[in-house]
Amino acid sequence: MASIRKEILVDATPDQVWVAVRDVGMVHVRLILGHVVATRLEGDYRILTFPNGGTRPRTHCRY
Repeated sequence: MASIRKEILVDATPDQVWVAVRDVGMVHVRLILGHVVATRLEGDYRILTFPNGGTRPRTHCRY
């Protein structure tokens, strides 16, 4: 299986980063502003809405 790895510098503590990563319902606010405009949770699934109105099919997430 192929993979891509990219290293970036983040102006936050590791604890702050993990809090944001665990907040699966706020992806559009905390992690990828401008790339996702809304996040909707339905049980254990997350639906992302993109700026063009398209949506990402339900993604399973445990939180």
